[in-house]
Amino acid sequence: MRRAAASLWFLLALPVAATDAPLFWRIDPLTSQAQFRVHLRMAIPAEGRFKRIQGEIRPLPEQKLSVRVQLDARELVMDGPAWIQKVTHSADFLDSAAYPEIRFQSLPFSRQVLVSGGDIAGTLTLREHSKPVTFRVLPTQCRQPGVACPMSASGTLNRQDFGIHAYRWSLRDEVVVEFQLKFADD
Repeated sequence: MRRAAASLWFLLALPVAATDAPLFWRIDPLTSQAQFRVHLRMAIPAEGRFKRIQGEIRPLPEQKLSVRVQLDARELVMDGPAWIQKVTHSADFLDSAAYPEIRFQSLPFSRQVLVSGGDIAGTLTLREHSKPVTFRVLPTQCRQPGVACPMSASGTLNRQDFGIHAYRWSLRDEVVVEFQLKFADD
């Protein structure tokens, strides 16, 4: 595993032009996490996590990268009372039965963002509404981000932008999505 991690770090440092095959780094669904948090107007926590996260980071020309992340809305497990789970998956909110895929596709970004932190802009698709969203990547505390330590990012979106208009009396419009991403070593 250390050899694979060292190889991955070395490949990230290589110029893209030096590689012949299109390389990508798969996000490890077993060690990566995605959380989902809504803000209720009452003092009840409304946080959850997705059971699995899929995606990849691909190198692009000019030392840039692109990230693609996919979540299955049906696999969102909300903490707290059972009614929070039911409401979150209902047709009035995520409608996870009709719209199971949540996708993020980034615009090209600098490799330095993975180490120093910064913004990754892209398009989030939720309930088949695609809107621009920016995730803030935190600076890493290790020399091999995504290998020796997870890369952490978070973003806030407005649920109204994605066609989620129900529960205005009990739920604020802001939804926070957070990621801790690690690469698979295969």
